[in-house]
Amino acid sequence: MAEIVVTHPNGNAERFPLSRLKTTIGRSARSDICIPDAFASRLHAEIRQEGGSFFLSDLGSANGTRYNGSLVSDSLPIQSGGEIQIGETRIRFEDASLEQKSVSATLIADATNALDPSKTISLSFKKNPTADIMDSSMSSRTDLMGLISKVGVALLSSSGLDETLNQVASLVFEAVPAERVILMLRDEKTGDKMEVKVARVRGQENPLDEVRISRAIMSEVMEKGQSVLTSDAQQDPRFAGQTLVLQGIRSVLAVPLSVDERHVFGLIYADSPTHQHTFNGEHLDILTTLASVASIRVENASLLDERINRERMERELELATEIQQRFQPSGPPSVEGYEFQGISFSCYEIGGDYYDFIERPNGNILVALGDVSGKGTAAALLMSSLHAAIHAQSSAQAELDRIIVSVNEYLAENTPANRFVTLFLAELDPKGGVLKFINAGHNPPLLGRADGTVEQLASGGLPLGIMPFAEYDMGTIEMAAGDVLVIYSDGVSEANNLAEEEFGLDRLSQVIRGNIARSASGIRDKVESALSEFTGTAPANDDITLVIVKKVAEAKAATP
Repeated sequence: MAEIVVTHPNGNAERFPLSRLKTTIGRSARSDICIPDAFASRLHAEIRQEGGSFFLSDLGSANGTRYNGSLVSDSLPIQSGGEIQIGETRIRFEDASLEQKSVSATLIADATNALDPSKTISLSFKKNPTADIMDSSMSSRTDLMGLISKVGVALLSSSGLDETLNQVASLVFEAVPAERVILMLRDEKTGDKMEVKVARVRGQENPLDEVRISRAIMSEVMEKGQSVLTSDAQQDPRFAGQTLVLQGIRSVLAVPLSVDERHVFGLIYADSPTHQHTFNGEHLDILTTLASVASIRVENASLLDERINRERMERELELATEIQQRFQPSGPPSVEGYEFQGISFSCYEIGGDYYDFIERPNGNILVALGDVSGKGTAAALLMSSLHAAIHAQSSAQAELDRIIVSVNEYLAENTPANRFVTLFLAELDPKGGVLKFINAGHNPPLLGRADGTVEQLASGGLPLGIMPFAEYDMGTIEMAAGDVLVIYSDGVSEANNLAEEEFGLDRLSQVIRGNIARSASGIRDKVESALSEFTGTAPANDDITLVIVKKVAEAKAATP
């Protein structure tokens, strides 16, 4: 596991694992690692993982980033033991993956060698792990204690919930003369609904297709936590006219599954329709004893299944987050006379915002920012489709208007009716400073001129994915030296503070107007700072994405 050790100016040190594909470092609370250093920019640097290697990039910070004493200009690889310096904060990079693999192998070997075969309990069974339970007469409390021990050992071999429940059913068949065994658990999602987990008939491997149990018995066990024993259900007035009588069932046993008297989470039910096998008090003691031991194992198995499912979901979410981060540019393009910056903060682990810089064969740069309706996994999946469609059209060297039309047709055919995408897509000709753009239902980007005026870019049409044959207008502007284009998602303009006021377009325009002379990264930091100051401790309600293009100088003419 790779990690960094951050030593703050006051001497305190903290360790942070590098578990993400991208890890941002800066003074902003939105950075993955926040460092309270007065000389650090709000979004200062980034460590990116590519395969088994790690790379350090400066995010256009005001005071720069140093690695092993040298100023970082481009993305560079970092090695274990290398030192990063941001302001007065020192950061040591450590990659102990090789050492961890060695230690892990040693531990496994030690654990294997430490086993003493003569002292190991074998938990493998040839046919039935409880076949010898019937050999006991069960005529005393000593026999019950023996049952507890045997049941405990038998259940140790079970792992998941389904296997454990089936093992419990086998134990019941061996312990009492039942013809049918049913195990039911409470559905924790609904709280009151019961779910049949095991329904078996003695001597048959296939489960029962239909199960009917007396509601009176279920109520007695689940609501009152009481065991039920009837040796002749046909004559028992408690069950007159109920399912038991209609099915010809004679003897019934039912006991609760519970590790806490206040919470019964299931039941074990056994019955027999024959006159030869009649349940008695001794059978009830046996089944109650078995249930008390099995309850702990069943609950543990349930918790284990939940943990396994949760860990699986977490792993899938981590993988989805990594895949989505790979869709983002590894870094801004380097174009003479221009500065590019892009940053995105997801409201959840994965988000629906998309931004991109795509270099064209003719030297032009495609600049994109899209926002998928909704949030979370569904939005992220649609965002990946948007990314793939735009890159496919760009690779085919389609013109800007053709890209929008083709992507819209694709999304309209493959997107649910309640989903759509807003997109601002522009193509910059760096030589002439000409920017062609189409706004497909997105928030109008702001163009800040060097003289302090701010205008909106709104030419376009409907969001993508709504109408397959929608038409789009293309706009054209010319960027002069000192001009800056700020593209943003509605997570910026619609960010709320604790009073539920929106940040709004006017505040964003004021920030741009007041910082027009700064670099692209400086403007990015000022917007993020103003946003953080406005929202305060209010939680983010949408993904926040910013893309900034600034023309800093006239491009030099190529030498003939």
